[in-house]
Amino acid sequence: MSVAKAEAPNLPTLPRPGERRKRPASAWRAWSACLLLVAVALSGCGGSRGDGGGAGPQVANPPQAQLPVEQPVLLPPPEIIAEALKDDKIRVALLVPLSGSEERIGRALQNAAELALFDTADQNFVLRPYDSGGGGDSARAEAAVQAAVADGADMILGPLFGASTTAIAPYARAAQVPVLSFSNDEAVAGDGVYVLGFLPRDQVRRVVNYAEVNGLTRFAAFVPSTPYGRSVASALQSATGEAGVQAVKISYYDPSTPDLTPSVKEFTEHDRRARQQPPGEVPFQAILLPDGAERLRAIGPMLAYYDVDSSNVRLLGTSIWEAGDVTTEPTLVGGWYAAPGPDERAAFDQRYRAAFGSAPPAIAGLAYDATALAAALARDPAAGGFTPARLTANDGFAGVNGIFRLRADGLNERGLAVYEVGSGEKRVIDPAPQSFAPPLIN
Repeated sequence: MSVAKAEAPNLPTLPRPGERRKRPASAWRAWSACLLLVAVALSGCGGSRGDGGGAGPQVANPPQAQLPVEQPVLLPPPEIIAEALKDDKIRVALLVPLSGSEERIGRALQNAAELALFDTADQNFVLRPYDSGGGGDSARAEAAVQAAVADGADMILGPLFGASTTAIAPYARAAQVPVLSFSNDEAVAGDGVYVLGFLPRDQVRRVVNYAEVNGLTRFAAFVPSTPYGRSVASALQSATGEAGVQAVKISYYDPSTPDLTPSVKEFTEHDRRARQQPPGEVPFQAILLPDGAERLRAIGPMLAYYDVDSSNVRLLGTSIWEAGDVTTEPTLVGGWYAAPGPDERAAFDQRYRAAFGSAPPAIAGLAYDATALAAALARDPAAGGFTPARLTANDGFAGVNGIFRLRADGLNERGLAVYEVGSGEKRVIDPAPQSFAPPLIN
């Protein structure tokens, strides 16, 4: 899939399986090591930044993390910057957790970035990973960004967490290095920081618009009292206002509570309706349930028990439904949710598995897309490099999770499909759009 662009090249379409020779994980690592050895030999020094000319894109070894200095913003000395700019290399830093409890996710992000590197980058593109630590390790994240800036990074991909993104942002801004964070925390976006994570607002808008087209006008939400839940609730209010329909009820529950029965009973207004003759209906036609499969399998039967008829009330979800098995709960059958389309993602999953011997986590596609985007823009540095105008090109980019584009405020927009939950299956009932030309909703 590709999207015509005026200001910036598109992300390349993922090669379909069989279109090019696949490399097993050992081959990927071996190639990376060979490139690194060539780069060191040609540079005449012990560094691993890959300053020499090679036959392909380069993966440099991650540096040892150093404790950050005390000053709030560190800029590399002028002589270091001058040294870094002596060649025509484009240096991109990958900040991911390479230690601690999130190391497994970090390694998967690194694998996906390297897959994109060898698919799309040329010999002048150098990708170097840095350990940004876990979400609570701001010191390690700061050390990583300082090292990346000192190494002459032209762009930073990552980190994974919103707190880590907040920690690195002042350093990146001071060095005028754009950041493509893998977080979905809208609060960290802006002023050179772009978030690539899947935002609730896109998912809620997509499923609400589809529901409105199909005659639903009164919406409710039963959401966890978490930052994510509050973000979804806010997105519902915005989406219904834009669509000219109503958000008639939003209720929160404590996700740490082992028994949600009282909360569900109150949400459904069961006692009030039971006193009516005949029993009254709920005041909404759709319920947004932004939670994982395990809790959904508890909430669904509770809703049915308190006389919420799934034949009259449509259950709606976000992409969290995609991550778990929601097809085994009968009360969720017929529910709709928005998530990336399956085709491009399936090709990426297959190629990742062939290269690294395991299935990628859902978030790995963000690292592939971020690296491919950087490589695509880097191929024509004379056109402006990683400027805001090129990063926020209106036509967007085509990635492994479908089309997406970055906005000037640092948020992103995605073209999503709408799925319907069946018994033992989920199917696309409204495909993801292929371009951002209006209308975005099919």
